[in-house]
Amino acid sequence: MLKDLFSYMRLRMSDRLSGNRRSKKIKYPFQKMVIAAALALWSITAINVLYSDFGVSGKDKIISAFGSMTYTDVSSSVSAYGKYGEVSISDNAKKLILEDIAEKIGINQYSITDMVDEEYNAVKTLSQTSVNGDVILKFITHDASQQYIYVGITLKNVIDAAFTYEEIVKEILNDLDIDTAVNVNLKGEIYGKLDADTKDTLADALLGKMGAKIVTQNRTDDLYTIYAYDNDLKEYINVGQGKVNVNLSITYDETKNRTCVYLATPMNNEDL
Repeated sequence: MLKDLFSYMRLRMSDRLSGNRRSKKIKYPFQKMVIAAALALWSITAINVLYSDFGVSGKDKIISAFGSMTYTDVSSSVSAYGKYGEVSISDNAKKLILEDIAEKIGINQYSITDMVDEEYNAVKTLSQTSVNGDVILKFITHDASQQYIYVGITLKNVIDAAFTYEEIVKEILNDLDIDTAVNVNLKGEIYGKLDADTKDTLADALLGKMGAKIVTQNRTDDLYTIYAYDNDLKEYINVGQGKVNVNLSITYDETKNRTCVYLATPMNNEDL
């Protein structure tokens, strides 16, 4: 995790030298927050290692368990999608709502576009891409008055800060009176294709370190996914007859020759 932190500090310095300084009032708040969050959460994880699991939250255990594995690349994401309401909203009002969300996340170098998707929904998108991470915000209008908001944050080369942004997104949704789950997904890549036994060993080790109990699973080559429940995590969703708040998936990317390990809470909603 120190590697993640030092990598981010180096990338931030690189950004500053690039001359991208549109705003003097707020300089790189998104990157600064990532670094600060990574440092704070790494300290928590270090204490976890030294003093065992006494008093450690479920999210700290996720970071510790996932960080104990060896990956060639790591990334993380935070996403949420929920209904804003059934009301007609002007184009300018949508823009102001997205800009307010962007300010709370800490980005100010974004662009805004409009389009109609394949389902004939009107979509206003605010996005910002950088070497440190990407943010995509969408205001989606269905049948003129059905309003939905999507928030997506991707953090490159770091996992610790994801749970800090989860809290930020939760606060944003609460302010907008949107009741929906906020999904956090950690991703690690391993060179080559893992055999069935190796995948089982990796999955069992991750869930074992967290103390999560398996609810349902499918361990096949075509679909390797496990749904589990951890008592130390407050949020959960119902899958069938059981509570679920941990989702572990393993896939293989043939083009990159890499095995991808996803550890999400409460659910992985990314394309695998």
